[in-house]
Formats: sequence, C-alpha cells, structure tokens
Amino acid sequence: ATPRRLSTSRLCRTARSHSTMGGPAADASPTCRRARLRIVAVLLAACPVLASSGDAACDCLDWRHVYDSGRSVCGEGLEFYEIVKPRTNVSLIEAAFLRLGVGEFLQHEFCTSFFQRMDNNHCVNVGQFPYGTSEWYGQQWCYVSAACTELNGGQRVADKESYPSVLHWLSHLPTKVFDPLARTILSRYTPSPVPRDLSWKLCTKGRDRRLRDMAPLDVLGLAKRLDAIAGFVTKMAYQRLMPPNQTWDMVRDAVASGDIGSMPPALVQAIAGKEAIVIDVDPEGGTDQRIVRGTEVYELDKGCNQTGCHWPYRRGRDVGEL
Repeated sequence: ATPRRLSTSRLCRTARSHSTMGGPAADASPTCRRARLRIVAVLLAACPVLASSGDAACDCLDWRHVYDSGRSVCGEGLEFYEIVKPRTNVSLIEAAFLRLGVGEFLQHEFCTSFFQRMDNNHCVNVGQFPYGTSEWYGQQWCYVSAACTELNGGQRVADKESYPSVLHWLSHLPTKVFDPLARTILSRYTPSPVPRDLSWKLCTKGRDRRLRDMAPLDVLGLAKRLDAIAGFVTKMAYQRLMPPNQTWDMVRDAVASGDIGSMPPALVQAIAGKEAIVIDVDPEGGTDQRIVRGTEVYELDKGCNQTGCHWPYRRGRDVGEL
C-alpha cells in the first residue's frame, strides 16, 4: 500500500500531541514510551527547520512574475470570479475570451492595471462581497506552487490546452459570423497540452500578506504606485457595505455623531474589530467611496477630465467628529 504523506505542519502537530503523557504512548510499556518520547523530542527540535523549508511551497507568488513567466494568464485563477461565479477553473480559451468579453474597460480594471502590475504577493479578495461574508468566497487568495498541500480550500490550477490564436483576430466580427466560423476552426484544430504548475490557496491572517490587513493609506498608495483604478483596488482589498441598500448617505449622520445604535450591524462590527470597510457614495458603486477603519475615515473621490480619471484621497475626520 502507498504510505500516506503527512504535511510538515500535521507532522509537527502530531509530535506535539505526543509530547505529553497522553496519546498512544500512554498505553505502552515504560521502555517503549521512553523510546517514543525520544523520537518525539527529535521531531520537535526539527519542526522549526522543517516548517521553514516545507511551508515555502505555500508562500504566495509574485503576481506579475506568474503572468510574465507564462505560468498562468489573467483569468485562469479567480481573477474573474466576480463574473464567472460559482466556477473556479476555466480553460485558456475561456480566460482569453473572458478578457475580450468583459470589454476593454473591465479588462483594464481587472487585469492590465491591477493583477498584471502587482509586483508583490499580497492576497486579494476572491470577490466583492458584504462585510462579514465568512464563506470561502469572502476570503482572500493568491497563487502558490503546485507543491503546496495546504490550500485551505483552494485548488490546483488545471493543465490546459492551446487554442488557435487566429480567433483573436476574428473576435471583432459580429457574433452571427464569428460563432460558426470559430466552431469550424476549432473542429479542425488539434490542441497541444499546456501544463500548469500552480495552485491557488485561500490566505491566512498572520501567515500571508493580505491586502485586507493593510492600512487604507497603504492600499491607496499601492493603487497610486501601480497606476491602477483606486476604486477597484479598495474593493479587492476590503469587504463592503453593499449599495444600493447601504450607501454613505444612509450612514453619514450616524458616523458623524458616532451613534453606534443607528449604524448597520456590519459597520458596527467592522468598527469594533478595527477592520477597514468600503462604503460607496454612489448607489451604483462606481464613483466616490468612504473607507472606515476603527474610528478613522478616509475619503476617496473620482474625478474625470480630458486627461482621464483620477482618484484623489485623504484622511477625513474621525467617527464622531465629522
């Protein structure tokens, strides 16, 4: 039979559980128990070294390097989960045409200006969900090596197949022309395998570098350095009060006066936990935002002119002081 493989952390947890007189060793003879405890002592001494080497496979990978090296394309993981949910694995051709299908602006917002410029390994939101969403899709994620065995509910990125690149050139055609033409081309095309050596995992507070744990000015500063759309980056960092039912106009007076009793429960919980939460000013969620973290309030405004759109931001007055 094939022996079961234990992860480093599970091995160390097992060793720690047997370091007491409980567990299987408790029922053994004194001689056998002493021998087992000596083995446990050796394992415990080695755990810090094992953890530093074995857990490296589960370190989040640099986003930009993943894309630039061809290990994945934007959209293969959870980049477009907000659009394709509940699916979590798409083919190369689906990822490519998702980027085309969402339109030039959304492709720029998601991929070109954000994911593909992220020269770091910060974890990002799976999707844009209300504050307090505890299901897996309310967490943050990153790419890791396929050797990582502790994905926390994540998945291996499946091996892919190539597709005819000529479809890109034909994608501008009307749907009634493109669809039958694409089917004909695909029926005559022999795909080649495109292996993948990645997984995506759900990140852990304290172990991984999560955007959610960063201060608002740091997240906004990152958006500015990347020249990304700041109003999108904040929503990939933090959870939200969801418009149109909950907007800044609806909570502004309560925040201004510090009237906790008049605030939505999610906002009360976020303030108490000193966790940043995004509140849209626009009922459609596309323009100005306010970010509350503890008693701190940050103002993010969208302004557009002939040179494009800009997102100036500043620290506002605190809760109870507006």
